[in-house]
Amino acid sequence: MRGEVNSNLTLTTFDHDPTYGHWVSPGAKFGGSTEALEVSGRLAADFVRYYGGQDTSITNLYFPVSTKYKTERDIFGFDGGFTRDNTLMGELRQTGVVLSFTQRNQWTLSPSWTHHISEKLSAMGTYTFYDTQYENGLRLGLADYTMHVGSTGMSYQLTERDQVQVNAVAVRFNASDLRLSSTIVGPQITYAHMFSETLSGSISGGPRHVASTIQTPVDSLSDGVWVWTFSSNLEKRWDDWRIKGEVGREINPSGFGLLLRTDKLSLEVSHQLTERLTASVTGLFLIADGVKTKAVSTVFPENRLLYVTPKLSWRLSEWWTADMTYTYAQRDLPSQSLTALGNSATIMFTYYPSRLTIGR
Repeated sequence: MRGEVNSNLTLTTFDHDPTYGHWVSPGAKFGGSTEALEVSGRLAADFVRYYGGQDTSITNLYFPVSTKYKTERDIFGFDGGFTRDNTLMGELRQTGVVLSFTQRNQWTLSPSWTHHISEKLSAMGTYTFYDTQYENGLRLGLADYTMHVGSTGMSYQLTERDQVQVNAVAVRFNASDLRLSSTIVGPQITYAHMFSETLSGSISGGPRHVASTIQTPVDSLSDGVWVWTFSSNLEKRWDDWRIKGEVGREINPSGFGLLLRTDKLSLEVSHQLTERLTASVTGLFLIADGVKTKAVSTVFPENRLLYVTPKLSWRLSEWWTADMTYTYAQRDLPSQSLTALGNSATIMFTYYPSRLTIGR
């Protein structure tokens, strides 16, 4: 159960009133395994009521599932499920762009295969399908889309602490309501290194060729552009401290029916104050811009988004946890000299019932 007060829930630059909300979020995890097969999943929901500046009721649903089957040299996996959330949750923090406040339904299917050629060399392949739909999307200016993502490559364990991976990536993005389709292809190289048992990091990147085609009443228009993508992270752990930083650039789909180039910088610091009390601070900074080609000439203003979130988590007992969180949010549109500020505070109580275990 969670109570929330937010001075600017939708991060609007117009006049607004504070929004109050209460959440009830039941959930259950399940899992099972044999020597060769592992299955896990989750059933969860959020029943949310907002009133004040935003008077509405929403229901979020989360049904992810994961399976893994192992043979002597092969691992066959499947991840997928259904997520119903809202545009201010998953999509905003992924793309850095504020959409109209509405519910988003997304199906995900992702089979994978890994073959161990030797102790150090492996071949792998992954395919992921996304089907995303927005409630009242067309009325709000949002476009449903589908996306196919394929990746294949090789991984080599150089030493006990070093690993190199080379992949070829292909993406097909389709927003049928806008008669727009895009193809993204390119290589990606990843290097991971464990400096010590408590310090590890990785870096990856590669060029992407983005080709877009839009159908017009009389013809079609196509064009392409190159975009560099990259990602790097570094994590350090102590007995009671943890610090993780990440910087990167990604190409993300958006409910506007466009591909967005998002630059990301994040930092997370957590400290175990006592056996039952943990404090953490998370910072996230995103810069989002549209991937422009002649086929997609829509002028999309640069968006900048900043989140700073301190959190205090208190394990009250074996069954109960209390979390207190404050979030400062800032949204900037430099081309229009507009800034939106938001402050929110939440308190959440979580009850953990006893676990049910069945052995063979």
